[in-house]
This record gives sequence, C-alpha cells and structure tokens, in this order.
Amino acid sequence: MVWRVGLAACWFAFFWIVRDFQWSVVWRTAPFLLKGLGVSCLLTIVSVTLGMLGGIVLAAARLGGAWGVRHIAVAYIEIIRATPQLMVIFWVFFTYPALTGQTMSAWEAAIISLSMIAAAYLAEVIRAGLLSLPRVQAESAKVTGLSPVQTFIHVLLPQAVRNMLPALIAHFVMIFKITSLVYMIGLTDFFRATIIINNRDIAPYALYTTMAVVYFSCSYGLSFIVRRLDPKYTLVS
Repeated sequence: MVWRVGLAACWFAFFWIVRDFQWSVVWRTAPFLLKGLGVSCLLTIVSVTLGMLGGIVLAAARLGGAWGVRHIAVAYIEIIRATPQLMVIFWVFFTYPALTGQTMSAWEAAIISLSMIAAAYLAEVIRAGLLSLPRVQAESAKVTGLSPVQTFIHVLLPQAVRNMLPALIAHFVMIFKITSLVYMIGLTDFFRATIIINNRDIAPYALYTTMAVVYFSCSYGLSFIVRRLDPKYTLVS
C-alpha cells in the first residue's frame, strides 16, 4: 500500500512539473516525428534480419569451421564488439567512397553498418544457444544420416531458438536504440527528427521527454512480448 501511494505521488509530481512544457509543438509536429520513428523501426527490423543471417554464418564458422575460417569469424566478432558503434557507422559511410570512388547514401550506410553490428552480437547469442544443447542431439542426427548442414539447420538451430529468445529480444532492443546514432551521417530517424524540430521551435523539455517516453515504450513493449511468450523469462535491457 505504501509503495502505491509513493508511486502515485511520483506520477502526480511528474505531471505537475511537465504541465507547462510546450506540448503543442509535439502535437503539431507529430507526423514528422512518426515518420522518423518509422525509419528507426524499419532500420531495426532490416538490420536485425540481416544480422541474424550473418550471425548464424559466423556462429557456425566459429563452432565448426576450418582453422582459417574459424579465426576470421572470431576476429570479426571481437573487433566489431570492441569498437564503438558510431565508429563502425563512420567506417562504412566514409571508407567505402574513399576506396571505391563511389558515393553511398546514408540509408545504405546505416543498413550495412547496423547489420554488421547486429551480426557480431547475435553470433555470440546463437553460439551460446547452440552450446546449450546436449551433444546427443547432433549425434542422433548424424546416426539418422543427416549431413552437418542439415543437422545444423533442421535439428540444432530450431531447438536453440527457445534458449536464445530473451537474448535475441534484448539485442533487438539494443539495435533499436543504436539507430539513434545514424543521425550523425544525415539520416532522419526519430532522434534526428526530434533534434530538427527542437532546433526550429526550441521546445527541448517537451520534445526530449517525448523521445525518452517513446524509446522506453518501444523497448519495454518488446520485453513484455518476451514475458508473454514465456513468463519465466525476465528481460533486463
């Protein structure tokens, strides 16, 4: 009972403080903000999808690849994971034109760089999920005559997905938040859309509060989905 009263008091204080913010700016520019949010969501979905495919290849190479292939996969994963995400975005956006002499759009650079980041992180998630399976699964598949590739795709990977689910959603949330960095290369995502409007209308409290609430709501919504799929999972992001 006490914590409920305290929570209600906190909410009352919050709404009392923000009552005088320039909320009219948010309502007036809502279509532009929603368009930016759509860009962020599309970036996340495409990057995670491509990153998942790349992560499966990297995880398979790290677990069962030849000597050289395994070391290349390990080097890629460790370098990308140890490098600030913004630097990866800059590498893709500025290095490709310098090497090829061809321009690259901000959208293409964002997709490629975020997919590279997602692949490196998801590779470790997939590897952990595969290692969580008992060895008898692979041995049984081999006895039935399945090839290593068929065993990986049809036997091991589907079973590992359930064990990977919380970490997969957590990394999905992570990539969604990382999309806020692509504004540095000129792509108008939700973060950049908020900055553009604030630079024009000077309403930082209302706009940045809205941005924080939207990012929190999207991230929490994904964690809620995980708990609905399996209540024993608790996602901390």
